[in-house]
Amino acid sequence: MVTNNKILLRFLVLFVVLLTVPFPLNTFPKLEFISESILKFYQKIITWLGENIFNLERSFSINQTGSGDKTFDYLLLLFLLIITVFGTIVWSIADKKNRNYENLNYWFLVLVRYYLGYFMIYYGLFKIIPIQFGEINFWKMLQPYGESSPMGLAWTFLGHSKGYSLFIGLSEFIGGIFLFHKRTKLLGALILIPVIVNIVAINFFFDVPVKIFSSLLLLMAIIVIAPDFKRLLNLIIFNKPTYTVNFASPFETKKWVLWTNIVKWLFVLSILYNTIDLTIGIHKTRKNKPELFGLYEVTTFVSNEDTIQPLLTDDKRWRYIFIEYPNTIQFSRMDKSRYGLNSEIDTLKKQIKLTEFKDSTQVYLLNFKKTDSTLNISGIFRQDTIFCKTKRLDLKDFRLTSRGFNWINEHFKFIDFETFY
Repeated sequence: MVTNNKILLRFLVLFVVLLTVPFPLNTFPKLEFISESILKFYQKIITWLGENIFNLERSFSINQTGSGDKTFDYLLLLFLLIITVFGTIVWSIADKKNRNYENLNYWFLVLVRYYLGYFMIYYGLFKIIPIQFGEINFWKMLQPYGESSPMGLAWTFLGHSKGYSLFIGLSEFIGGIFLFHKRTKLLGALILIPVIVNIVAINFFFDVPVKIFSSLLLLMAIIVIAPDFKRLLNLIIFNKPTYTVNFASPFETKKWVLWTNIVKWLFVLSILYNTIDLTIGIHKTRKNKPELFGLYEVTTFVSNEDTIQPLLTDDKRWRYIFIEYPNTIQFSRMDKSRYGLNSEIDTLKKQIKLTEFKDSTQVYLLNFKKTDSTLNISGIFRQDTIFCKTKRLDLKDFRLTSRGFNWINEHFKFIDFETFY
């Protein structure tokens, strides 16, 4: 039993069902329209609530922006809580029979275990195949600590160590797999709780906009261990003998066990196949580096036949050129501002076609000459005739990516103390 308190159980069941619907249908390809339809329904309701009840301007975002902590998300959470409270009251009044809710407990735990297991497999694979944090991009390598956002600092820290990402990913993946079997669900939850607590702490203390969702996943992990809480308390705190656990369902038969196991593991294999296919596809796409890939430091910049000196106040002269994503080039100015343009690179003609993001009619055709360590660019750009020489920087030129791992450290190298003298 998750809880013997029937009112609390009704509340939890309604709340979790509202949060997870239409799971598990949305885990299958070509059924995304179900989730999209539900989202559109919620968007209409939350928009009305925001404008008419909370007097919020229509400008608050209802679209998917990558953030899970938008005003929309908090209003939706409040709306679902209100519906849950109202539903719990109606259910408690209507249900006057003295039920033990044994079947409800069983299916509720199945839903929670499968939902949590699905997302732990999903997030675990996104770390095992290094996608979630990815490689540290060139701009981050040059950005001072003080100009980084808290989330940017955390992502750089987490993404730097492939070993740490793999460790967290395997913990999530293995814990998620264990949740799908009744005999290992407790072990899976015990593995996942410290992992999810760490994720929640990072999200809150580094202002990562997944605070709501990660907290809900933590709630579900706690629900999974709830039936075994007293047993864990006796074992860990009071050092008392633990009671025997009955893993059978309240209506279990041999035929039931056979078919539920077949359906369960087909579902798990489907999740694994779809998620692995997705992550490998994304990983392959990211591995496709653009032509001229690299970070280039501008050593000479000539505009309209005038050599522009590298003054830190200059808002026009390029300082660095970043070519790390397909069809995009970024330029960093001396004053630390930067901008990007769409790009097409023709290695046969030695030309770069640049197009403004906001105005596709603004097109610039530049010539380039490349060696292993240099890149020279010339042409007409934004009404100026330019010529620039650059030298190519490599990741080994940065201490963060070149120092590596050392079993033996003779000195504490957090700070180079000799630089103070």
